[in-house]
Amino acid sequence: MARILLLMTRPLAGAGGRGLVLRTIVDSLTGSGHDVVCAVVGGPSPAVPVDRSVATHRLPDVRWWEVASPAARRRGLRSLNERLYWSPRVARHVRRLVETERIDAVVADGLRLAPYAQDSGRPWFVDLDDLLSDRYDLWRSRSMDLHQLLGHRRPSSALAGAVLRRVPVGALLAREARRLREREEVLARTAHGTSLVSPIEAARLSERAGVPVQALPMAVTAGVRRTWTGGAPLDRRLAFPGSLTAYANEEAVRWWVDELEPALRAAGLTGWELHVYGEVPPSVRARVSAPSVVLRGAFDREALHAELVQHSFLLAPQREALGLTVKVVEAAVLGLVPLTTPQGASGMAVTHGEQVLLFRDGPELAEALSTVERWAAEGGRQTAALAARARAWARDSFAAEVLTRRWGAVVQQLVPGGAPRPRTQVDGPDGLVGERTQR
Repeated sequence: MARILLLMTRPLAGAGGRGLVLRTIVDSLTGSGHDVVCAVVGGPSPAVPVDRSVATHRLPDVRWWEVASPAARRRGLRSLNERLYWSPRVARHVRRLVETERIDAVVADGLRLAPYAQDSGRPWFVDLDDLLSDRYDLWRSRSMDLHQLLGHRRPSSALAGAVLRRVPVGALLAREARRLREREEVLARTAHGTSLVSPIEAARLSERAGVPVQALPMAVTAGVRRTWTGGAPLDRRLAFPGSLTAYANEEAVRWWVDELEPALRAAGLTGWELHVYGEVPPSVRARVSAPSVVLRGAFDREALHAELVQHSFLLAPQREALGLTVKVVEAAVLGLVPLTTPQGASGMAVTHGEQVLLFRDGPELAEALSTVERWAAEGGRQTAALAARARAWARDSFAAEVLTRRWGAVVQQLVPGGAPRPRTQVDGPDGLVGERTQR
């Protein structure tokens, strides 16, 4: 049995789709017989516990004056994402926590916290979630501002928000994408192990870095399931779970408002609504308000599942092929019919009409929903059968026991036989010194 420290950027409560991945890591490690200690950089005080059996610590938050200081550059951290989370003060807290909790290995939640794991003096593993470099490349073509880009790290001051919205971000995004790409490759080469949720992205980074990169998706489980009844009236409420503090979610809802729902009306399909489950910041509310949008608010996971199974369909209008779209998997597990784009189905072994309904634009969404309306008029058997196939696929691909075995193998790689692996020093770009496992 090993003791693993999981460093997180925010508490699991309210962590959205990323929270499912972190929850999977915790459950898989404990399910493999290991002790897990969680630590959150910033977050509420006192710390929100993961559950009663997992110790959770609140580390100090990084102050804005620390972000502006030269400490991150001296550490060799050039990307804005890492600078927003780096503080020598927090690094000292992490090292003390490693000693007091008798930690054997450290797992970092994403690229942003990797430096703390690297400096912990223990074998370290980075779960990158998705390739941030690709995300920033895509965002270069989007109409967005720095205030949106900062996400939940944005300052709460209205004045600061107004200033950030005036900062041109095109050149910043290009520079950040370039630095993130370099950093992803350095981490893949220097960490004792690296993973992404998407097998496609894992293969891409592995090819770029010249080292193995694992694909470790989320385990998706649910205690409830939608019940399908033949001949029931068609439910025209499309569920959309996701906090609009995330730009990709805001963009998805705006796509519905600006293009998708008008295309439905143009095709003669009326009465369809998008029900949004998640936090909606005041600055976003006006941009997503429309007669066809119902803002339901944020729910914890169990309550959210109870709400979602009251729907028949989940819409995931994903415009970016990044990572795995958790919404699609969760819809399938709950017994709903997922409707998404080819980008939203990226990295998944699904076929249009078999496990999902795919669309590329408004007219194709209208075609998919016309099919659903025809199926409903014929008794709804085809819709229920598609939902059943989707659920079977999700259960086979994202079963908790599969992820438990795979994370157990990660720990065996990090701490074979309960003893840390020997490490050697290697130099990375910009003078960055990392620790790498002897092979």
